[in-house]
Amino acid sequence: MVQHVDPEVLALLALGEQDVVSDDERAHLASCVACQAERDSLADVASTARELGPEELVAPAPHVWDRIRAEIDQEEASSDAAWVAGVESAEAEVVDLASRRRPAALWAVAAASAALVVGVGGGIAWERAQGPEAVTAPTPVAVAQAELEPLPDWPDSTGSATVEEAAGGELEIVVSVAGADGSGEGAYREVWLIADDLSGMVSLGVLKGDTGTFPVPAGLDLERYSLVDVSEEPFDGDPTHSGDSIVRGGLDQA
Repeated sequence: MVQHVDPEVLALLALGEQDVVSDDERAHLASCVACQAERDSLADVASTARELGPEELVAPAPHVWDRIRAEIDQEEASSDAAWVAGVESAEAEVVDLASRRRPAALWAVAAASAALVVGVGGGIAWERAQGPEAVTAPTPVAVAQAELEPLPDWPDSTGSATVEEAAGGELEIVVSVAGADGSGEGAYREVWLIADDLSGMVSLGVLKGDTGTFPVPAGLDLERYSLVDVSEEPFDGDPTHSGDSIVRGGLDQA
């Protein structure tokens, strides 16, 4: 299974914190297109935010804050449960208190992601939306779609993929798969973009559940990498495609 760099580490790298990455993470980042794209995207957000003046501050839509708070609460609950389990263990292992500070790092991720929405003048400022003046984030526009057809070994599977363009031009692909469970103990599902002549492929990440949203790496030509593929991958440490595709389909303009 591909072990990508933690999103929090990528966010801190985008903010200029170079000492937060381990040697293994640095080596992975040097060769992983998906991690590079996420880091560069966050860096663009932070850079644009620093250029905004106080007079350009706008209020974010209420759901932005709600989603950030929900993610932080989920992380806090998971961290607390792990800490309690360690305390109650008969072996009474020592708990690394640094792991208990994970929610604080999430605030850094939230700040980097929200910087473009609320504006920054020498630092990150946050204004909660109130009343009729609240600003609603533009709805992404679907620019390409694909029906994902089952491969012979997965006759009951179906799927779809939609490429969406945000107001700033960033692309994301929403992938859904039904009728195939590749998340058992011995395998997981991975989403790929494959060149139409099969000369290359790019991993977008692991599909958790039936639907997932993945950023399209900056600069990737979707006219060439037009095949969307979902594969079943064993936990064997090999980052290449297993050759066992569940569904696959070509992107067409929406």
